[in-house]
Amino acid sequence: MDKKQLLWQLSAEQFAALEIALYLDTHPHDGKAMEKFDAHQEKYLAYKKQYEEAYGPITIEYSKHKNWNWVNDPWPWQREAN
Repeated sequence: MDKKQLLWQLSAEQFAALEIALYLDTHPHDGKAMEKFDAHQEKYLAYKKQYEEAYGPITIEYSKHKNWNWVNDPWPWQREAN
């Protein structure tokens, strides 16, 4: 997967996990929803690891890097980013 595809997958998995998390706030005993949340979270972490190994950190959390590579890429509101 190239950089743009990885970012898209990361975004999709993060969105799905967050949406399910919101549902779980009001339905904490829904086992199927929890399984789906875990699956999306697992995929998100796998894509995040793959991205960071290839392109550097994507978030500042736990970063050991001294260079924030994401500042060199187009920002979401710039035409090149879309």
